[in-house]
Amino acid sequence: MGEANKKVTRLNSIRGTQRFTKPSQTNDNANVQINAETAIPKLKKLAQDYIGVVDPYGFLTNLRNALDIPNLEGASKYGLVNIQKDDGSKLEASLRITNHNSNAETYIMHNSNYEYNLSILVRKNFKTNTFKPHDDVRLDEYVYYGKRMAKVENPLTQIVNSIIEFLRTGVYEDTTGIAFKNSSPL
Repeated sequence: MGEANKKVTRLNSIRGTQRFTKPSQTNDNANVQINAETAIPKLKKLAQDYIGVVDPYGFLTNLRNALDIPNLEGASKYGLVNIQKDDGSKLEASLRITNHNSNAETYIMHNSNYEYNLSILVRKNFKTNTFKPHDDVRLDEYVYYGKRMAKVENPLTQIVNSIIEFLRTGVYEDTTGIAFKNSSPL
């Protein structure tokens, strides 16, 4: 077994080991507050753990754990973050970590439509884009697929580092160059 395969096996063996007792939704509202101050050190460690790894198996669970977003079945996998921007203004945003496309209307239905909404989608295999925009929802979705990730050095680490910058600045930048970007409104 090569070193990269051992690393993937080790990372995947910790998948889902953190258990949460708080729900990710109450009355269909996204109420999980992401604490950037405590999340960033966890994300930095996660970024280091994924150096050299291109297989996304277990990545989403580990990423949600670092952000303290519960991984409960049937619940939305997103949280709310308040970002203090360099210009002194604050940005209230949602961050969604998932393996399927967004439907912007669900942000309204779940009372989760914030000033800005970011969705990060990571899948091993390509799937038809089913993203649905909505005129009243400001949403950017970055879509990463496994075969494209295999062509980039440290793609999962780059995704984590981009999330760290988002938590610091309110701006997400795809540094891999391979993401499909869906936006709402169109």
